[in-house]
Amino acid sequence: MTRVLRPVSDATRIENHDILALVRRMNVENSLVDTVWDDISDRVGDDLRVVTEYRATEHEARMREDMSELYDPGESQSIVDDTIVHQLSGRTTEGAFKAGQLRAFIRVFDDSWVLAWTKSLREKSGFIVSIDRDGETASMDDLEWCIDYLDTEIAPRTG
Repeated sequence: MTRVLRPVSDATRIENHDILALVRRMNVENSLVDTVWDDISDRVGDDLRVVTEYRATEHEARMREDMSELYDPGESQSIVDDTIVHQLSGRTTEGAFKAGQLRAFIRVFDDSWVLAWTKSLREKSGFIVSIDRDGETASMDDLEWCIDYLDTEIAPRTG
């Protein structure tokens, strides 16, 4: 299939979200982290801090610029390791509470919510999403939306 790109006149203004929609329609390959970032960012805007996809021995992260200045790569791996340890304790937690399947952990800090969503306990994999608590847009409802989004849109793509 050949795609024809037409030049945009100076009078035409294209917003970032229009460009993202165009890229998605053109089926340009994004990493899964970029896809999750774009979709959550569409909902919470600049309140999105970090999206990390992790597996037992590796991870890929996308961070807001001010967040990337705060963390070095070793710290990111420590966060992933800590998340996996908590994830593995989920089996015990599930049985203790008798409230169904444990789908995610939400940690509440002064400045952010950190959602750790489990893809697979066996594979020690999932996503970490950090969102500003004191931002302009995001609320706890958005965290619930993130869990549903990861369950329905992302889980099927990850096998």
